[in-house]
This record gives sequence, C-alpha cells and structure tokens, in this order.
Amino acid sequence: MTRTSVSEPLPVVRVGMLGFGTVGTGAFRMLQDNREAIRRRSRTDIQIVKIGIRDAEKPRIAPKELLTTDLRSIVTDPSIDVILELMGGLEPAGELVETALRSGKHVITANKELLAKHGSRLVALALKQGLDLQFEAAVGGGIPLIQPMKHQLAGNDVLKVMGILNGTTNYILTQMFEQGKPLEEALAEAQAKGYAEADPTNDVDGYDAQYKLAILSTIAFDQVVPPEAVHREGIRGISTREIHFAKQLGYRIKLLGIVERMPDGAILARVHPTMVALSHPLASVNGVYNAVWLQGDFVGDVMFSGRGAGADPTGSAVVGDLIDVCRNIRIGGAANFVMPEEQAKPAPLESLRSRYYLRMVIQDRPKALGCIATVFGNCNVSISAMEARPLGQRNLIEIVFLIHPCREADFLRSLKALRNIHIVENISAWMRLEE
Repeated sequence: MTRTSVSEPLPVVRVGMLGFGTVGTGAFRMLQDNREAIRRRSRTDIQIVKIGIRDAEKPRIAPKELLTTDLRSIVTDPSIDVILELMGGLEPAGELVETALRSGKHVITANKELLAKHGSRLVALALKQGLDLQFEAAVGGGIPLIQPMKHQLAGNDVLKVMGILNGTTNYILTQMFEQGKPLEEALAEAQAKGYAEADPTNDVDGYDAQYKLAILSTIAFDQVVPPEAVHREGIRGISTREIHFAKQLGYRIKLLGIVERMPDGAILARVHPTMVALSHPLASVNGVYNAVWLQGDFVGDVMFSGRGAGADPTGSAVVGDLIDVCRNIRIGGAANFVMPEEQAKPAPLESLRSRYYLRMVIQDRPKALGCIATVFGNCNVSISAMEARPLGQRNLIEIVFLIHPCREADFLRSLKALRNIHIVENISAWMRLEE
C-alpha cells in the first residue's frame, strides 16, 4: 500500500459533538490549535460538522452555523462518521450513544456514569457493529490510563489498583492539610476556582470516584464490577482534627479508590478517605492532580499521574481517542476491545484486612485504658501505637490509637463494644490506613 503523505488529499472524517461545555470546548480548541499536527498524526482531515447544545443563547467559541439543539439529528446524520458524546449523565446521553452505534457511527465518550452502568452492553453493541467505542477521558482526564490497561498491561494478572480519582476532593484535602482550612472553606475555594460544581455532591460524597473505580475494576479484573458493588464514603466527615493527627503520625488523608481480588476470587472495591503513609507514592500527589497506582504480577508496580479534570487535560484525552479512531477508519477497521460480560462476585467489606486509625474520648478513671485494651483483645484487635492527652474538661482524655492489621469485621465489632462501655464518651473518628 502506498503511504499517504500529508501533502496529498487526506480522507475526511466528519465529526459530530454532543455537548459543548468544559470538555467539549477543550477538545474543540485543541482540534483547532493543533490542526496540522493532528492531520499528520491521524493521516486524516478531521472536520467538526455539527455541535449539539442545549442552551442556544449561551456564548460559544464555535461558529454559530455548527450549533444545533436537535441532538438526535446529529446521531442519525448519515454523513457523520464519529460522535463525541461529552454531555454526561445517563439520559439522553445513553439513548443517543446507542442510536449513534446502531446508525454505524464510532463513538468517543467521557461519560463515566454511563460507562460504569452500561459500558459492557454498549461496547458489545459497538463490537457487533464493527465500530469503536473509546473512553480514555472518562476515568483519568488527561492521564493515559485506559489504553495502557487495555493493551500494554493486558498480559498481566492485576493484583491491586489504588488511586486518587477525583481532583476536586484532592484539592480540598490538600488545602486542609497545607493551609489548615476547614472543609467548608476549602470547598468554597474549590468552587470559586471552578474545580467544584455549585452542587458538589458527586465529588464530595464519592460518586464520581465510585463510577471511575467501577470502570477501572471491570477492565483490570476482566469481570463486570457495577457501581453498586463499590463501597462508597465521601469526605464530609473529615475534620481539621484528623488532619492534625495525620500530620503528627506521618500520613496524609486522601480519598482513595481501591480494588483488589480476594483469596476466594471475589472482588473488593471501595472508595473512602484513607490515611496514606508519606512514604507511599500517592501521598505526594496533591492539588487537582489525580494518580493511579497499579500492581501487576509481571510488571510490578506502575503509577500514572497527571491532571485529572478540566477543559485541556480531558479534551486532550478525547482528541487522543479521536485520532486513534481516525487511524482505524483509514485502514478500514476498529479497535475491537472486548468488555467482559461475566459479573464479578463482590467481596464484603468486612473481609478486608487493614490497619486503622481511631480517635476517641474517654473518662479519666483508674484502669480505663486496661478496660479498653481488654475489649480490643476480645475482638482480635491489637494496638500498634497510642497517644493520650487530657482535654481539660470534666476529667476527659482524648486518645488516638493506631491498630495493627486486622479484619474489618473484628475492628467494627470492637467499636460496637467500646460504645457500650460507660467510660467511653464518644468514638470521634476512625479511618483505614495504607502504607
């Protein structure tokens, strides 16, 4: 086959966009600014021919003649080759993606919720149609992550994946740690800078990270892990007191997504605040940056890091997928990545074995600590370190424990028993540790 040079006429790839918010604007700008480089690398002439929007009055950087509020007309237009779905949410995005695939169009999406809940079905439909469905931008923003997991790391048995999957919460926790700000103030600052939405629920309560971890888990372990199988906790309960003790003990608090295969083959996937030892690579990932640490049986430890959100990083991932699809179109094929259909067996969180941080307030009485140690011992929980300080009121003592690795079921049983002891005023906070 004769190699096409960029000076020769290039095959035209006509692209329709659904959504023109932050990600759509970033992708559009990159396609314009880097047009010649993209032509050389894709060996195609990429043309944005339609952009679907919801608000026709909002100012846009794209020419008005490209804009339309008739989204369905884009996915059914026979002249369009590729759809960029950048709307988010389940509907109408899900119906539009399915229609596009049934109409013979390749699809690129950044929609983590749609993929987490319906990804296997949609990828199977794309495969049946001989089309590409690419989604690099859905998990790590600008971090190349999905492609390496699908290709370069595909020969490994993945043992564990752990990551900072949400830039908003990482920014908030960084401000709390480095500036001493309470969560509410750090959140307001994140909103003012555009890192957090007016309604921060998806970020702060862990839903965003839950969707992303479901996608990563499904690819890593070749079994479907739906979002509801991912244990989820957010960061609303993190106080400046926990930040203070984390510093003293040599940890940083991160909202982590963690998934691993248990000895019985079940998959344990969880999103929750975690005290991460300063010696761990993830502890140094701060601000709006994301990172994913992966352990494979042959490759060992691998870490991916970069900006996980925003117009430019996420737009970059979308354009990277588009170039990949254009190359496939040029040679008359598709990537044909197969998503698993087998459902993973979810492991109960109580089966987790972990270290723990625990802070409580007790009455300053003789043999109080002995009583607490007895409770721990009866529950197969062992103390690694302890720090106590008087609170200066009503003879109360604040105690911080670090717990040796134990089963979560045993640790929770010890908390229940401690709450029933009259000398324990309250269990103030507890958190899992990662070394």
